[in-house]
Amino acid sequence: AASTDDAHSSQRDAECINHNDTNNNSCHLSEPLVKPGTPLPPPLPNPNYSFRGRALPTNLIAFNSTEGKQRFLQALQNDCAESYFPLSQQFLNQMDPAYCGITTLVLILNALAIDPNVRWRGGWRWYGDEQMLLERCCIEKERVEREGVTLEQFCGLARCQGVDVKKKRPLRDRGEQRNVAGSSLDAHDIHEFRNDIRNAVRMPPKTQQETDLEIATHADAHNDSQARACNGGYFLVTSFGRSSLSQTGDGHFSPIAAYHEPSDSCLVLDVARFKYAPYWVTVKDLYDAMIPEDKATGQSRGWLLMYPPTKGKHGSKKSLTVEEIEGKRPAACVPLAGSGVSLCAVEKIKVDYCSVNNNR
Repeated sequence: AASTDDAHSSQRDAECINHNDTNNNSCHLSEPLVKPGTPLPPPLPNPNYSFRGRALPTNLIAFNSTEGKQRFLQALQNDCAESYFPLSQQFLNQMDPAYCGITTLVLILNALAIDPNVRWRGGWRWYGDEQMLLERCCIEKERVEREGVTLEQFCGLARCQGVDVKKKRPLRDRGEQRNVAGSSLDAHDIHEFRNDIRNAVRMPPKTQQETDLEIATHADAHNDSQARACNGGYFLVTSFGRSSLSQTGDGHFSPIAAYHEPSDSCLVLDVARFKYAPYWVTVKDLYDAMIPEDKATGQSRGWLLMYPPTKGKHGSKKSLTVEEIEGKRPAACVPLAGSGVSLCAVEKIKVDYCSVNNNR
Protein backbone atom coordinates (compact mmCIF):
# COMPACT_ATOMS: atom_id res chain seq x y z
CA ALA A 1 0.00 0.00 0.00
CA ALA A 2 1.13 3.55 -0.68
CA SER A 3 0.25 4.96 2.73
CA THR A 4 -1.93 2.85 4.94
CA ASP A 5 -2.16 2.42 8.66
CA ASP A 6 -3.32 -0.39 10.95
CA ALA A 7 -31.11 31.45 -0.18
CA HIS A 8 -32.47 36.10 -3.04
CA SER A 9 -31.96 39.72 -3.53
CA SER A 10 -29.89 40.99 -6.44
CA GLN A 11 -27.51 42.63 -3.95
CA ARG A 12 -26.89 39.36 -2.17
CA ASP A 13 -26.46 37.52 -5.47
CA ALA A 14 -23.86 40.08 -6.51
CA GLU A 15 -22.03 39.61 -3.24
CA CYS A 16 -22.10 35.85 -3.66
CA ILE A 17 -20.61 36.09 -7.15
CA ASN A 18 -17.91 38.44 -5.90
CA HIS A 19 -16.90 36.11 -3.07
CA ASN A 20 -16.82 33.02 -5.23
CA ASP A 21 -14.81 34.69 -7.98
CA THR A 22 -12.11 35.86 -5.59
CA ASN A 23 -11.82 32.94 -3.23
CA ASN A 24 -12.11 29.70 -5.18
CA ASN A 25 -8.99 27.63 -5.01
CA SER A 26 -7.53 26.72 -8.37
CA CYS A 27 -6.01 23.42 -9.36
CA HIS A 28 -2.69 23.35 -11.17
CA LEU A 29 -1.62 19.76 -11.73
CA SER A 30 0.42 18.35 -14.56
CA GLU A 31 -1.07 14.85 -14.57
CA PRO A 32 -4.02 12.88 -13.15
CA LEU A 33 -3.83 11.75 -9.54
CA VAL A 34 -4.93 8.30 -10.72
CA LYS A 35 -4.31 7.10 -14.25
CA PRO A 36 -7.53 6.53 -16.26
CA GLY A 37 -8.71 2.94 -16.12
CA THR A 38 -6.74 2.04 -13.01
CA PRO A 39 -8.76 -0.65 -11.23
CA LEU A 40 -9.50 -0.48 -7.54
CA PRO A 41 -7.19 -2.56 -5.38
CA PRO A 42 -8.72 -5.52 -3.58
CA PRO A 43 -10.51 -4.85 -0.28
CA LEU A 44 -8.39 -5.02 2.84
CA PRO A 45 -8.63 -8.35 4.67
CA ASN A 46 -10.42 -8.54 7.99
CA PRO A 47 -8.06 -8.24 10.97
CA ASN A 48 -7.14 -11.31 12.95
CA TYR A 49 -6.70 -9.44 16.22
CA SER A 50 -7.94 -6.32 17.98
CA PHE A 51 -5.67 -3.86 19.83
CA ARG A 52 -6.13 -1.03 22.31
CA GLY A 53 -2.98 0.56 20.91
CA ARG A 54 0.61 -0.32 20.09
CA ALA A 55 3.63 -0.25 22.39
CA LEU A 56 6.11 2.39 21.25
CA PRO A 57 9.40 0.79 20.09
CA THR A 58 12.38 1.45 22.34
CA ASN A 59 14.20 3.40 19.61
CA LEU A 60 11.52 6.12 19.89
CA ILE A 61 10.90 8.46 22.84
CA ALA A 62 7.32 9.07 23.94
CA PHE A 63 6.37 12.77 23.95
CA ASN A 64 4.75 12.48 27.38
CA SER A 65 7.70 10.65 28.97
CA THR A 66 10.17 12.40 31.27
CA GLU A 67 12.80 12.44 28.54
CA GLY A 68 10.21 13.52 25.95
CA LYS A 69 9.14 16.47 28.10
CA GLN A 70 12.73 17.53 28.70
CA ARG A 71 13.47 17.47 24.99
CA PHE A 72 10.38 19.57 24.29
CA LEU A 73 11.30 22.12 26.96
CA GLN A 74 14.82 22.47 25.57
CA ALA A 75 13.49 22.71 22.01
CA LEU A 76 11.07 25.41 23.15
CA GLN A 77 13.85 27.36 24.87
CA ASN A 78 15.92 27.19 21.68
CA ASP A 79 13.02 28.40 19.47
CA CYS A 80 12.86 24.99 17.81
CA ALA A 81 9.23 24.19 18.66
CA GLU A 82 7.33 27.12 17.14
CA SER A 83 5.53 24.81 14.68
CA TYR A 84 4.13 22.80 17.56
CA PHE A 85 1.58 25.48 18.48
CA PRO A 86 -0.25 25.97 15.15
CA LEU A 87 -0.08 22.24 14.47
CA SER A 88 -1.23 21.10 17.92
CA GLN A 89 -4.20 23.51 17.72
CA GLN A 90 -5.41 21.50 14.72
CA PHE A 91 -4.06 18.05 15.67
CA LEU A 92 -6.60 15.31 14.98
CA ASN A 93 -6.84 11.56 14.69
CA GLN A 94 -7.29 9.86 11.34
CA MET A 95 -10.78 8.39 11.01
CA ASP A 96 -9.72 5.39 8.95
CA PRO A 97 -6.58 3.23 9.07
CA ALA A 98 -5.65 4.35 5.53
CA TYR A 99 -6.41 8.06 5.98
CA CYS A 100 -3.00 9.17 7.32
CA GLY A 101 -2.23 11.25 4.21
CA ILE A 102 -5.71 12.80 4.01
CA THR A 103 -5.78 13.53 7.76
CA THR A 104 -2.33 15.08 7.69
CA LEU A 105 -3.41 17.32 4.81
CA VAL A 106 -6.57 18.38 6.69
CA LEU A 107 -4.40 19.26 9.68
CA ILE A 108 -2.05 21.36 7.52
CA LEU A 109 -4.91 23.11 5.69
CA ASN A 110 -6.43 24.21 9.00
CA ALA A 111 -3.04 25.22 10.40
CA LEU A 112 -2.56 27.38 7.29
CA ALA A 113 -6.14 28.71 7.71
CA ILE A 114 -6.98 27.81 4.11
CA ASP A 115 -10.58 28.73 3.24
CA PRO A 116 -12.40 25.68 1.78
CA ASN A 117 -15.16 27.99 0.43
CA VAL A 118 -17.83 25.52 1.53
CA ARG A 119 -19.52 25.21 4.90
CA TRP A 120 -18.55 22.22 7.00
CA ARG A 121 -21.43 22.60 9.51
CA GLY A 122 -23.76 25.55 10.18
CA GLY A 123 -22.01 28.67 8.95
CA TRP A 124 -18.44 27.48 9.47
CA ARG A 125 -15.94 27.32 6.62
CA TRP A 126 -13.41 24.88 8.00
CA TYR A 127 -11.95 21.52 7.13
CA GLY A 128 -13.91 19.59 9.75
CA ASP A 129 -12.89 16.09 8.69
CA GLU A 130 -11.44 14.02 5.90
CA GLN A 131 -14.76 13.92 4.03
CA MET A 132 -14.26 17.62 3.24
CA LEU A 133 -11.47 16.54 0.92
CA LEU A 134 -12.69 13.17 -0.27
CA GLU A 135 -16.08 14.45 -1.49
CA ARG A 136 -14.31 17.07 -3.63
CA CYS A 137 -11.50 14.81 -4.69
CA CYS A 138 -10.61 13.15 -7.98
CA ILE A 139 -9.58 10.01 -6.10
CA GLU A 140 -12.39 7.67 -5.11
CA LYS A 141 -12.99 7.42 -1.38
CA GLU A 142 -12.98 3.64 -1.64
CA ARG A 143 -9.57 3.69 -3.32
CA VAL A 144 -8.11 5.79 -0.49
CA GLU A 145 -9.64 3.47 2.12
CA ARG A 146 -7.98 0.49 0.46
CA GLU A 147 -4.51 1.82 -0.36
CA GLY A 148 -4.10 5.33 1.05
CA VAL A 149 -2.37 7.98 -1.09
CA THR A 150 1.11 8.27 -2.56
CA LEU A 151 3.49 11.18 -2.14
CA GLU A 152 2.54 12.53 -5.58
CA GLN A 153 -1.18 12.22 -4.88
CA PHE A 154 -0.75 14.03 -1.58
CA CYS A 155 1.00 16.89 -3.40
CA GLY A 156 -1.76 17.03 -6.00
CA LEU A 157 -4.51 17.16 -3.40
CA ALA A 158 -2.67 19.89 -1.49
CA ARG A 159 -2.22 22.01 -4.62
CA CYS A 160 -5.91 21.60 -5.44
CA GLN A 161 -6.63 23.31 -2.11
CA GLY A 162 -4.22 26.18 -2.81
CA VAL A 163 -1.14 24.99 -0.93
CA ASP A 164 2.29 25.53 -2.43
CA VAL A 165 4.20 22.27 -2.03
CA LYS A 166 7.84 21.38 -2.49
CA LYS A 167 8.57 17.65 -2.63
CA LYS A 168 11.88 16.10 -1.69
CA ARG A 169 13.15 12.54 -1.53
CA PRO A 170 16.12 11.03 0.31
CA LEU A 171 19.19 9.71 -1.46
CA ARG A 172 18.93 5.97 -1.87
CA ASP A 173 22.69 5.30 -1.91
CA ARG A 174 26.06 7.05 -2.05
CA GLY A 175 26.25 6.60 -5.80
CA GLU A 176 23.11 8.65 -6.19
CA GLN A 177 24.65 11.29 -3.98
CA ARG A 178 27.58 11.60 -6.38
CA ASN A 179 25.31 11.71 -9.41
CA VAL A 180 22.78 14.18 -8.02
CA ALA A 181 25.18 17.12 -7.92
CA GLY A 182 24.09 19.73 -10.47
CA SER A 183 21.13 17.63 -11.60
CA SER A 184 17.41 18.25 -11.34
CA LEU A 185 16.66 15.12 -9.33
CA ASP A 186 14.51 15.60 -6.23
CA ALA A 187 16.84 13.49 -4.06
CA HIS A 188 18.47 15.30 -1.16
CA ASP A 189 20.87 14.35 1.62
CA ILE A 190 20.29 14.12 5.35
CA HIS A 191 21.92 17.50 5.97
CA GLU A 192 19.26 19.21 3.83
CA PHE A 193 16.54 17.24 5.58
CA ARG A 194 17.85 18.38 8.96
CA ASN A 195 18.05 22.01 7.80
CA ASP A 196 14.51 21.83 6.44
CA ILE A 197 13.32 20.55 9.81
CA ARG A 198 15.12 23.34 11.67
CA ASN A 199 13.67 26.02 9.40
CA ALA A 200 10.17 24.58 9.64
CA VAL A 201 10.05 24.36 13.42
CA ARG A 202 11.72 27.77 13.97
CA MET A 203 9.56 29.84 11.62
CA PRO A 204 6.17 28.35 10.75
CA PRO A 205 4.07 30.23 8.20
CA LYS A 206 1.92 33.09 9.42
CA THR A 207 -1.70 32.87 8.28
CA GLN A 208 -3.44 35.75 6.48
CA GLN A 209 -5.95 35.98 9.34
CA GLU A 210 -3.17 36.39 11.90
CA THR A 211 -1.57 39.10 9.77
CA ASP A 212 -4.90 40.90 9.25
CA LEU A 213 -5.57 40.86 12.99
CA GLU A 214 -2.15 42.32 13.77
CA ILE A 215 -2.63 45.07 11.18
CA ALA A 216 -6.09 45.92 12.55
CA THR A 217 -4.82 45.97 16.15
CA HIS A 218 -1.49 47.71 15.56
CA ALA A 219 -1.61 49.92 12.48
CA ASP A 220 2.08 50.81 12.89
CA ALA A 221 2.97 47.15 12.62
CA HIS A 222 1.59 46.92 9.08
CA ASN A 223 4.90 46.64 7.24
CA ASP A 224 6.40 44.21 9.74
CA SER A 225 3.29 42.00 9.69
CA GLN A 226 3.21 41.90 5.93
CA ALA A 227 6.87 40.94 5.91
CA ARG A 228 6.35 38.08 8.34
CA ALA A 229 3.30 36.90 6.40
CA CYS A 230 5.68 36.40 3.49
CA ASN A 231 8.49 34.99 5.61
CA GLY A 232 8.89 31.88 3.50
CA GLY A 233 7.83 29.73 6.43
CA TYR A 234 6.39 26.29 5.88
CA PHE A 235 5.19 23.18 7.67
CA LEU A 236 7.08 19.95 7.12
CA VAL A 237 5.32 16.65 6.46
CA THR A 238 7.08 13.32 6.23
CA SER A 239 6.10 10.15 4.44
CA PHE A 240 8.00 7.16 5.79
CA GLY A 241 7.93 3.41 6.16
CA ARG A 242 6.82 2.40 9.65
CA SER A 243 8.71 -0.88 9.64
CA SER A 244 12.01 1.00 9.37
CA LEU A 245 11.22 2.53 12.77
CA SER A 246 10.33 -0.88 14.22
CA GLN A 247 6.64 0.07 14.14
CA THR A 248 3.82 -2.02 12.72
CA GLY A 249 2.18 -1.05 9.46
CA ASP A 250 3.39 0.24 6.12
CA GLY A 251 3.74 3.75 4.67
CA HIS A 252 2.65 6.66 6.83
CA PHE A 253 2.24 10.47 6.71
CA SER A 254 2.61 12.82 9.69
CA PRO A 255 3.92 16.37 10.37
CA ILE A 256 7.04 17.41 12.30
CA ALA A 257 6.44 19.82 15.19
CA ALA A 258 9.80 20.35 16.96
CA TYR A 259 13.53 19.66 16.82
CA HIS A 260 15.88 18.80 19.71
CA GLU A 261 19.46 19.56 18.73
CA PRO A 262 21.38 17.74 21.51
CA SER A 263 19.83 14.41 20.54
CA ASP A 264 19.37 15.38 16.87
CA SER A 265 15.76 14.23 17.09
CA CYS A 266 12.43 15.60 15.90
CA LEU A 267 8.89 15.39 17.24
CA VAL A 268 6.43 13.47 15.06
CA LEU A 269 2.77 14.33 15.62
CA ASP A 270 1.51 10.93 14.52
CA VAL A 271 -2.04 11.30 13.18
CA ALA A 272 -2.76 7.64 13.96
CA ARG A 273 -3.34 8.59 17.59
CA PHE A 274 -5.21 5.34 18.20
CA LYS A 275 -1.98 3.51 17.50
CA TYR A 276 1.02 5.66 18.47
CA ALA A 277 0.95 8.91 20.46
CA PRO A 278 3.45 11.65 19.43
CA TYR A 279 7.10 10.64 19.77
CA TRP A 280 10.68 11.76 19.25
CA VAL A 281 12.78 10.05 16.58
CA THR A 282 16.33 10.79 15.51
CA VAL A 283 16.72 12.63 12.23
CA LYS A 284 18.89 9.81 10.89
CA ASP A 285 16.32 7.12 11.70
CA LEU A 286 13.50 9.12 10.14
CA TYR A 287 15.58 9.89 7.05
CA ASP A 288 16.45 6.24 6.66
CA ALA A 289 12.77 5.31 7.07
CA MET A 290 11.95 7.35 3.94
CA ILE A 291 14.45 5.51 1.74
CA PRO A 292 12.79 2.08 1.17
CA GLU A 293 10.79 1.85 -2.03
CA ASP A 294 7.05 2.48 -1.99
CA LYS A 295 5.74 -0.44 -4.05
CA ALA A 296 2.89 1.73 -5.40
CA THR A 297 5.30 4.16 -7.08
CA GLY A 298 8.60 2.31 -7.34
CA GLN A 299 10.28 5.26 -5.63
CA SER A 300 11.34 6.23 -2.15
CA ARG A 301 8.97 8.14 0.07
CA GLY A 302 10.11 11.57 1.28
CA TRP A 303 9.26 14.89 2.88
CA LEU A 304 7.15 17.89 1.87
CA LEU A 305 7.49 21.62 2.55
CA MET A 306 3.94 23.02 2.82
CA TYR A 307 3.73 26.77 2.08
CA PRO A 308 0.59 28.98 2.29
CA PRO A 309 -0.83 30.56 -0.88
CA THR A 310 1.51 33.33 -2.00
CA LYS A 311 -1.16 35.90 -2.95
CA GLY A 312 -2.43 38.01 -0.02
CA LYS A 313 -6.18 38.43 0.17
CA HIS A 314 -6.21 42.12 1.21
CA GLY A 315 -3.00 43.28 -0.43
CA SER A 316 -1.62 46.43 1.20
CA LYS A 317 -4.89 47.52 2.83
CA LYS A 318 -4.19 48.80 6.34
CA SER A 319 -7.67 49.27 7.80
CA LEU A 320 -9.63 46.05 8.13
CA THR A 321 -13.03 45.47 9.67
CA VAL A 322 -13.79 42.59 11.99
CA GLU A 323 -16.02 41.14 9.27
CA GLU A 324 -13.11 41.14 6.82
CA ILE A 325 -10.78 39.51 9.31
CA GLU A 326 -13.34 36.83 10.11
CA GLY A 327 -14.19 36.29 6.44
CA LYS A 328 -17.88 37.02 7.06
CA ARG A 329 -20.21 36.15 4.17
CA PRO A 330 -23.97 35.51 3.79
CA ALA A 331 -24.47 31.81 4.44
CA ALA A 332 -26.55 31.51 1.26
CA CYS A 333 -23.42 32.38 -0.70
CA VAL A 334 -21.52 29.40 0.65
CA PRO A 335 -22.77 25.88 -0.16
CA LEU A 336 -22.74 23.15 2.43
CA ALA A 337 -20.02 20.59 2.01
CA GLY A 338 -21.34 17.47 0.32
CA SER A 339 -24.43 19.23 -1.10
CA GLY A 340 -23.13 19.09 -4.66
CA VAL A 341 -24.09 22.76 -5.06
CA SER A 342 -21.70 25.40 -6.33
CA LEU A 343 -22.41 29.12 -6.80
CA CYS A 344 -19.29 29.67 -8.86
CA ALA A 345 -20.25 30.65 -12.43
CA VAL A 346 -17.29 28.80 -13.91
CA GLU A 347 -17.36 25.71 -11.68
CA LYS A 348 -18.28 23.31 -14.50
CA ILE A 349 -15.53 24.69 -16.73
CA LYS A 350 -12.97 24.35 -13.93
CA VAL A 351 -13.95 20.73 -13.31
CA ASP A 352 -14.14 19.80 -16.99
CA TYR A 353 -10.69 21.18 -17.71
CA CYS A 354 -8.97 20.19 -14.47
CA SER A 355 -5.88 18.16 -15.28
CA VAL A 356 -6.83 15.48 -12.74
CA ASN A 357 -10.28 14.86 -14.25
CA ASN A 358 -10.01 11.46 -15.91
CA ASN A 359 -13.29 11.97 -17.83
CA ARG A 360 -12.39 15.18 -19.61
